[in-house]
Amino acid sequence: MTDTNTLNQDRYKMLDSLRSHRSVRRFTEEPVSDSDLEAILSTAQRASTSSNLQSSSVIVVRDQDRKKTLSELCGRQRQIIDCPVFLAHCADLNRARHLCETSGYTFDSQFMEYFLLAVIDATIFAQTTLAAAEAIGLGGCMIGGARNNPKEIGELLGLPKHVFVVFGMTLGHPLWEKVPPIKPRLPLAALVHEEHYDDSAWANLHAEYDAVMKETGIYDKRRIDLSARVSGWSDQTPEGKYSWIEHSARRWIDPAARRLTMRAFLDGQDFGFE
Repeated sequence: MTDTNTLNQDRYKMLDSLRSHRSVRRFTEEPVSDSDLEAILSTAQRASTSSNLQSSSVIVVRDQDRKKTLSELCGRQRQIIDCPVFLAHCADLNRARHLCETSGYTFDSQFMEYFLLAVIDATIFAQTTLAAAEAIGLGGCMIGGARNNPKEIGELLGLPKHVFVVFGMTLGHPLWEKVPPIKPRLPLAALVHEEHYDDSAWANLHAEYDAVMKETGIYDKRRIDLSARVSGWSDQTPEGKYSWIEHSARRWIDPAARRLTMRAFLDGQDFGFE
C-alpha cells in the first residue's frame, strides 16, 4: 500500500523539475532521439491554446549549416551551433487564413488581438516544450535573438505570410559541468498582489534582490556599455555596485534591444495592429 508521504512526494515531483530550471547553453555531443523529441513536442501540444485554435507552429532544425546561419542571424550565439536541435517557435495565423478560406470566408489579420493570440499560443507551447524536456533530463535556452533579423530568418525557414518566429530554443543533453547554478528570483511578494495591484513593497524588495544577485557574481562580466548606442551616456556606476537593478535599467534603455526592424517585417507578414 502506498503511504501518504509517498503520495505527497509524487505530487511535487513536477514542481521540483520546474523549480530546478536554469538556461542551458552548453551541450554534450549526444543527439536528441526522435522518440524523445516526439514525446516532448506531443506533450507541449497539450498546452493551453486560445479557443483550441492552436495558432502556433514549431520548426525543428538539425542541419548543421542551417544552424550556423541561424547562429549568425541570432547574434552569433555559439550554443545554436553546438546544440543538436534548434526549435523555432512561431506565431502562426496562416492556419487561421486557411480555415477561413476553406469555409468560404475572407480572413482579416489586421487586429492586435489576433497578433497577441498567436504570440501567446506560441509562448505557452514553447514554455511547455522546455518544461517537458527538462522533466526527462534535457536542457535548453530561449533565444530572443531570433527577432534580430526576422526577415532573413523568415526566408531561411521558408515562412509564409501570417507566420513569424517569436523566439528560438536550443535543446540537448546538458554538459553538466558547464551548466550554471539556479539563478535567484525576485521575492514572490514583488510579483504577487492580493485583490488589487500594489507596488508599495517594490523598493525594499528590489534592493534586497539586487544585493542577492550581487553576491552571485552573475553580472561581473556582463556589464552593459551603452556609450556607442546612447548619445551622451557615460558609465556612472562604480565598481562593486553594478548588479540586477543597474543591468536591467540599461537593458531597457538600450536601443539595440528594441529590434526596430520587427514592425516593418510584421507588416510585410500581414500581422496587423488595428
